[in-house]
Amino acid sequence: MSDIQDLEQGIKDAETLIARRQMALKLSENREFRKLILEDFIVTEAARLVQMSADPALNQQQRDDALSMAQATGHLKRYLSMMVQMGYQAERELPQMQVALDELRSVETNDDDEGKQWDTRHGH
Repeated sequence: MSDIQDLEQGIKDAETLIARRQMALKLSENREFRKLILEDFIVTEAARLVQMSADPALNQQQRDDALSMAQATGHLKRYLSMMVQMGYQAERELPQMQVALDELRSVETNDDDEGKQWDTRHGH
C-alpha cells in the first residue's frame, strides 16, 4: 500500500472512530439508556452477580457464570469509554492526517509534472 493509500485509510478509520464516539455520547445522553444500561445493568446487576459468585449455596459452575456475567458489565463500560476516548484522539489527529495527505498528493503531482517536462525536453 502506498503512503497515500495508508493515509486515506487512516482518515476513513478516524472518521469511523469519531462517528462511534458520537453514538456513544448520544447514548449516554439518553435517559432510558442511562437508567437501563449504565445504572441497572452496570451497577445494580453487576453487584448482584458478584454477590452470587461468592454464594456457597450455588455450585462452582453457577458461581463462575455469575462472575463472568458481572465481568461483562465491566467490559461494556470499558468499551463505551474506549469508543469515546478513541474518537477524541482520532478527532485530534484527523487534521494532521489530512494535511499530510494533501502534501503527499502535491508532491506526487509535482513529480508527475516534472516527468512530463523531462519527456518533452528530450523528445520522448
